Parts: sequence; C-alpha cells; structure tokens
Amino acid sequence: MPAPIRVIYGCPAINVPTGGIKVIYKQCELLTSLGVQSYIWHPGSPDFRCTWFINQVQTIDQHQFNPATDFIILPEIWVGTSVFGSLKSMGFKVGVYVQNAYLTHVKHDESPKSLAENLLEADLVLSISLDTSSYLANVLKVPLHKIILQRYSINIDKFRIQNKFKLITYMPRKLAAHSLRVVSALRPLLPPDWKILSIDNLSEDGVAEILSQSSIFMAFSEFEGLPVPPVEASLCGNYVIGYHGEGGREYWQAPNFTEVNQGDIQGFVKTVLNKVQLLEEDSNHANELLLGINRLRDYFSPAQEIQFLGELVKSIQLIFENSSETSLHVPI
Repeated sequence: MPAPIRVIYGCPAINVPTGGIKVIYKQCELLTSLGVQSYIWHPGSPDFRCTWFINQVQTIDQHQFNPATDFIILPEIWVGTSVFGSLKSMGFKVGVYVQNAYLTHVKHDESPKSLAENLLEADLVLSISLDTSSYLANVLKVPLHKIILQRYSINIDKFRIQNKFKLITYMPRKLAAHSLRVVSALRPLLPPDWKILSIDNLSEDGVAEILSQSSIFMAFSEFEGLPVPPVEASLCGNYVIGYHGEGGREYWQAPNFTEVNQGDIQGFVKTVLNKVQLLEEDSNHANELLLGINRLRDYFSPAQEIQFLGELVKSIQLIFENSSETSLHVPI
C-alpha cells in the first residue's frame, strides 16, 4: 500500500507576532488533527518554534523530505528565491501560499526568475482571499484550476467582548509614519478620560485581552491579503477605523468597519473623533455592532476553515494520483 502523502508548510523562523505565520501554523495544526500528516519546516532552523501563541505543530527538517510522498507549500516571499527551483528540480510537488499578492512582483538576486514567473510553475497556488485570487488570475495570469482559496478562522473564545473602556488601540508595525501622525494629532483632541494604546510585540493572549477592552481600533494596514488584526478587533467589539489594505475589502462593512483613504490623516482623525463623540453621547451605541460580529464569527469559523482545507487536500490528492499511484488517506 502506498505511503500516505504529507503536507509540509515552509515558514520563516521569526518569533515576532505576525498574522501570516500564525495562519500557517494553525492550518498545519488543524490538518494534523484531521488525520493528515502535516508539518512546519523552518529551513536552517529545525528546532525553531513560534512561542508567542500556543501551538502543537510538528516540525520537520529537509533531510527527512521524500519527493514521493511530500507536498511542500512555500510562502510567496520564498518563491522568487532558489528554494522553489531547488525543490522542483528534486522532483517535489510544490504549492505556493499567497497571503500577500502585492509581494509577488519582487525579484530576488539569487533566482533568475521573478516570483510571478515561478508561480506559473507551481503545482497549486493557495490564495488567502477573494482579492488575492483576483490578482493571481487577472494580473499574474495564474490558471484558475491551480488557485485554491483558503481562509483562516478566529478563536471566538479568546477574541470576544469583555468590559469596555474609553480606549483606542492600534498596531504600529506597518505604516508607522502614518500611525505616528494620526496618534500625535488625535491625542490632544480627545476628551481627557480617553486613552490611546499601542499594541506591539505581545502574545496572542495579550493582544486579545487589550482588544477586548478597547472601544476603537485604528487599522494601519498597507498591502494585505486578508488582514487578521482588524477581524480580531471587530470580534472584540471595536469600531474599526482606517485602511483595509485592499484584501480587507472582503469583510469591511459598516457599521463595524469604516474606511479611511490611505494617507488621509485629517480624515482619519476626524472619523475617530466623531466616533468618540457618539460613544460619549450613547453608551449603548456599540450594540449596533452585534449583527456584524455574528456575521464575522460565521465567516471566520473553524467549520469554514476545515471546508477550505478539505478542498486543498482533494486537490493535492488529485495531483499525486495523476502522477503516480501514491494515495492520500484523508478522513475529512
């Protein structure tokens, strides 16, 4: 009987809170729980593991790879490097996980081909969002049959509404110059009992605790596939104001989300101040968020994530069946 196929996610060895890495870890972990052999691969750092959120992933080193059974999924930032070509030349079936389509025209010195060119040679291209799928098909000309939509889930037991305070939160990791300008302009205009708090380099639990207490979250997303922090903030009962980063359009609906044109610092400040005034006038104003929160809970539910992962596994199985007699036993 042929050996079962294994799914191996390549992942940068970075122990800094990053939504894309958490998505890779969680989906690897979920596949394993569903009976699919799945591993995380940190090239050159086989003993590395992210510790800023709880996880139970299994790791693997490259010397344990087997082209007869292993489907390797690389993040899009590696596909313009020699890693992609090396794996393909050794006979591996390789997928690319595009969590940020706007990185796909980056050209790396160590590879003669751009990431976009290599994408066309991938066996599958995983897409994190509708915007990403559109970009892959219409701009990069990836064949539709290779594009597999994926979606992450959010732990609603962790990211939920608790006691609210007069608190505005934001993450300065992206577009730091924008956030600095908004915060500097906004702070002296707020009522004295309102505070602004930066969320940076915290564990997943620490982020959830702060978001559950804040009332407004300022989003400084840049180029995004399907940005995670605005979803988490909204599920915690925040009014989310700011940039959707294009990929966030998929869920950016009023009244939970309010768009500000990127770079419109005055508009950003004015929008936040208007929301503060409404909350000052009516403490029950935020009840209007509940319908949107329930919609997000369904959209980013584990059941939805499992469904998308099931489609991925079927596609991987078909690739192996078309090239050999190797079979994939999957109880999904």
